[in-house]
Amino acid sequence: MKPIISLSTSYLQRDWRNDGYGMLQEAATLGYEYVELGHSTPIAAIEGILKAVSEGVVKVSSTHNFCPMPPFIFNAAPDLYSPSTKSKIESAQWQRHTKTSIDFAKSTGAKAIVCHIGSLSYFFSRPDSKLIPFLEKKDYASLVGNANYTMLVEKFLHLAKKRSIKNYKNTFKNFNSIIELAKAANLELCIENREHPSALPTDQTFPELMQMFADIPQVNAWHDVGHSKIRELSQLGNQLEFAETILPYQRGWHLHDCSENGKDHIAIGKGIIDFKGLSKFFDKEKHIFTLELNNHAVSRKEAADSLKRIQDLL
Repeated sequence: MKPIISLSTSYLQRDWRNDGYGMLQEAATLGYEYVELGHSTPIAAIEGILKAVSEGVVKVSSTHNFCPMPPFIFNAAPDLYSPSTKSKIESAQWQRHTKTSIDFAKSTGAKAIVCHIGSLSYFFSRPDSKLIPFLEKKDYASLVGNANYTMLVEKFLHLAKKRSIKNYKNTFKNFNSIIELAKAANLELCIENREHPSALPTDQTFPELMQMFADIPQVNAWHDVGHSKIRELSQLGNQLEFAETILPYQRGWHLHDCSENGKDHIAIGKGIIDFKGLSKFFDKEKHIFTLELNNHAVSRKEAADSLKRIQDLL
């Protein structure tokens, strides 16, 4: 079976703005048979996108919530509403716009929607606040062996584990409220790992979240390798260990490279990610492989070369 390798349209969206047809044509020109419609997709681009799909210019593997962007938003806002919130008002808005994303994804023939689920919530001071001054310097090498920073990380992870379970209960409730709609659309809702210390799900508790959905096959995991590498550089996890941990729940990948100072979404081969090591977790029959080259310093030649590099690993 030929693997599904797609290009996130977030890489092209800025150049094509509202021209969805032209955007998908360029993805095909770069050698991609599939695209993931990114969370920067405006409503104005929908007509062109659907026309390109109907004509077979490319196929749509997946979309990224929220897609299209809500009509009152003019820039990508995947964290606009969070399903981990305890707010009934925010939950209702998350459900509303996710339902719109499901309807649109169905019309494109996509098989999955990638979702962010928010951040750890606290009433008073945030326990990650003491980590941020270290991380803002982007000097990750200095964190290795730093006893003070290691102590802060251990304390943070302990508190984060306790708090995350409470947030996951809200997440489960919100996902469960729309699961029948996703099921009817033959779509999977895939929860993506994030890079910030307080972003959910945490590396350590991701399996616990997925086990909550054990009886709901429409909810799965999505591994963003740039994000897991940044967490590794931050001493908050280990990329290869994380890949092994979530593999039983995984549907897809966001693939892009990351520099030693935490600059991700760069071309494959231009950073420090061990793609050969990660490739042992690739399932070319089950997984969707999306190149998320959202850094506009990536040239068109590098975008085409990144595709070839991933093809060689599959």
